[in-house]
Amino acid sequence: MGNRIAVTRREWLGAAGSGLALDVAVEGADGPLLKARFEFAKDGVVTLLTGKCELGQGCRTLLAQCVAEELGVPITRVRVVMADTDRVPDDGGTFASLTTPLAVPAIRRAAAAARDALRTMTPVQALQREIPPGVKVTAPAEWRVLGKNVPNLNGRDIVTGALRYAGDIKQEGVLYGRVLRPATYHGELSRAEGSGVLREGAIAGVAVTDGGSLDRAAGGIRAEWKSRDLIPAADLYDHFRKTGIAPTANDSARYPPLLVKGAAETALASAQRVHQASYTIPAIAHAPLEPRAAIASWDDKGLTIRSCGQVPFGVRKQVAAAFKLAEDRVRVVFLDTGGGFGGKHGPEVLIEAAALAKAAGKPVRVEWTREEEFTRSYCRPPGVIDIRSAITNDGRIAAWDFRNYNSGAASLAAPYDIPHHRCAFYRAECPLRTGPYRSLAAVANTFARETHVDELAALADADPLEFRLKNIANPRLREAIDRAATRFGWGKRKAAQGVACNVEKGGNLALFVELEVNGKRVRLLRMVAAFDCGAILNPEGLRNQVTGAMVMGIGGALFEELRFDRKKVLNPSFSTYRVPRFTDVPPFEVILIDRREETPAGAGESPITVVAPAIGAAIFQATGKRLRGLPLEKGLAG
Repeated sequence: MGNRIAVTRREWLGAAGSGLALDVAVEGADGPLLKARFEFAKDGVVTLLTGKCELGQGCRTLLAQCVAEELGVPITRVRVVMADTDRVPDDGGTFASLTTPLAVPAIRRAAAAARDALRTMTPVQALQREIPPGVKVTAPAEWRVLGKNVPNLNGRDIVTGALRYAGDIKQEGVLYGRVLRPATYHGELSRAEGSGVLREGAIAGVAVTDGGSLDRAAGGIRAEWKSRDLIPAADLYDHFRKTGIAPTANDSARYPPLLVKGAAETALASAQRVHQASYTIPAIAHAPLEPRAAIASWDDKGLTIRSCGQVPFGVRKQVAAAFKLAEDRVRVVFLDTGGGFGGKHGPEVLIEAAALAKAAGKPVRVEWTREEEFTRSYCRPPGVIDIRSAITNDGRIAAWDFRNYNSGAASLAAPYDIPHHRCAFYRAECPLRTGPYRSLAAVANTFARETHVDELAALADADPLEFRLKNIANPRLREAIDRAATRFGWGKRKAAQGVACNVEKGGNLALFVELEVNGKRVRLLRMVAAFDCGAILNPEGLRNQVTGAMVMGIGGALFEELRFDRKKVLNPSFSTYRVPRFTDVPPFEVILIDRREETPAGAGESPITVVAPAIGAAIFQATGKRLRGLPLEKGLAG
């Protein structure tokens, strides 16, 4: 199917000297891939309107580069309007590192189609035309804007504090709202009484003119709750195994839950050198710097909410359903978001603000406290992974049985050449509210797999690096490992060293770590990574994404864990929930492998996956202690 460009004229405004609006739908065999909307102003400024969200990952800058490249305009003349459901097209959410592999090529083709159409269009020509399937985007060898270091378009405003986030917005006549919460993790409201209590459906709270009186107002409400207990953390992993449901093959899924090759059970039964181990991954919090916030306003047109998040149209649908509204009567506007990491997919704070605003009859602003971020948002799914494997006498992995209970199926496939394998994700019951976390289950599956491979190397009496290379045929992954190993100086230093590698979301990566262990604490000395994700569109932006993901990975590897008893979360603050600090981050080097002719892959998630196993391998080299559960410092203390 061709690429169709539809000129939405609200009218063909160029004739009037005011500008032009274009809607471009880039279509494939299965229907629309993505829609892009452009506005061309009389002064030469081009505005891209997109449903993508800026979460600090540089999405706005990257998409502006695409427009500038294909339209042949300076990037200083490009504006990007994002995530306003009344103004932008629905092009999906911002998650799973999909902006680069899906949105970038679609927006480039759309901009190229707009460029070609504008070259020939006059005010009297048709407002809709077919663009040939062969619409040409700029070849990589001719890039003038893409492939270059372009600073974050909002960088100055971010560092000076001029950029306004959802918690900063003001609105005349707005009330400050607070939702009533149970003292326990699970609680259903049965009664709420007191002066000023607002009730809308299952949500009860207060709304006051002065934010400083919120605590007093909420404290004056008498609320009763029906609660139920959590499963103790000590029993959680056995519970997952007991409730796990064996998967069936579904190759059409983005992350197939079952991958089978050869006959793993038969091969394991007849193998001479078999190894078996289990690995545990706790729940951890997203811990974004920005707590979620929303201002909701009702009028005769419907509901308008300004907030932060990752999926504007998906959230609009959920909000509309909650209040039994047609979707076009709900407007969701997401401002730049101060960190999401998969944790801001949902409509929670938007629905709460809308409920209190409806009950109060005035606009209401709800901002979560830090404690609410830890206790009321969903967390990364905990899980247990059981692995059985076999190796040949010459150090080849011969068989592999990998079973993930509850964590998920992302990165289930091993980057190794194993003739007989069965990799399966067993969906299980979880007492905690769980949801997407940066890289989904790829952290859990890569930690278990890479730790197990390190154990197989020890079983084979082989160098961990040489053992991996013997079992990897992928030339791009091999190059990433080789280049990082050379720069790191693998085996040439006395300090404890560890290595891990992975292929995730189209990215080939390797990480080498050097550290020392002082009793129960780990001090990272150096980290060297190599990353190949195809064509590099903004080198410095990519380097920042890789570095940020790996720094975040340090927390989950060493000390992050959401602790709870039968009733509640026990560490709902930054004073009790440890995240990486500046002193935890060692000298860091990132080698970027630019494959200009290869399709670029997303980079925001995959680098986090290799941090925990590389650190765990180095801890084993330092102490002789094999740690199979995260966080690793908890294992050292135990």
